[in-house]
Amino acid sequence: MIKLTDIKEIYQSKDKEINGYFIEFNDGKKIHITKRRTIIALLVLIKNGEGSESDIAQGNSTINEIRTILGDKLPSNYVQDYYGDANKPYSELWNEEGFTFIDNLKGGRIGSSQKYTLKKEDHLKLFLISKKAFRKAPNTVQKTKIRKSQNNKCNFCGSNIVTKDKLLETTYAKDRRREVFDHRIPVEKGGNSELENYQGLCFYCNKSKWQICNICTLPDCDINCALCFPENSKIISPTKENIEDLLAKRSDFE
Repeated sequence: MIKLTDIKEIYQSKDKEINGYFIEFNDGKKIHITKRRTIIALLVLIKNGEGSESDIAQGNSTINEIRTILGDKLPSNYVQDYYGDANKPYSELWNEEGFTFIDNLKGGRIGSSQKYTLKKEDHLKLFLISKKAFRKAPNTVQKTKIRKSQNNKCNFCGSNIVTKDKLLETTYAKDRRREVFDHRIPVEKGGNSELENYQGLCFYCNKSKWQICNICTLPDCDINCALCFPENSKIISPTKENIEDLLAKRSDFE
């Protein structure tokens, strides 16, 4: 079993062949992390054994507790005071970092949030080499084509979406207006970064898709799932939910 007090240092990889960060322990063992925002989620799980959005969302006390325990071992710029999409750091531990032994598939909840559990007997698995999913954002040309094909609207709900920097303080329901580019078939399920596998979503719909994809137990991603290709289907494969009423607003797409 490992504890936060066993951590010697958290630092960015100095090896050009290895992308990301390392959490190094006093005995020399290291955990490899590719995404900075997943560091805090893993630290919460090491500290408490379980975690949810509330631990790192606005108004949390957990992040300051971890900062107090680790002091300068945890660089201040590695962790935010809180995370707007507070489920993503946890889900990416499972989906992208390869720590699939973190339990998030049994319907556990903390309040209204998905619960993630790191069992003591699985601590040593964190040090094993894990397959990392490589996620790449669309390039400028691809973004332009996606926006044009979707008339600058969310591919699910039809909301008019813009880049984050164009949102005003007075903009209502910002999560419905903020543009996010999504991999239709998630990279952890074999999705590529070609134009055909991207779609533009509002922040809210993207988060909702993540929450379902994250608990999907289908062996392969169903290309007929409404979350992947709403142009072709109205049914979400893992949940059998019908989102036809939501997609009705897409009728003005090209």
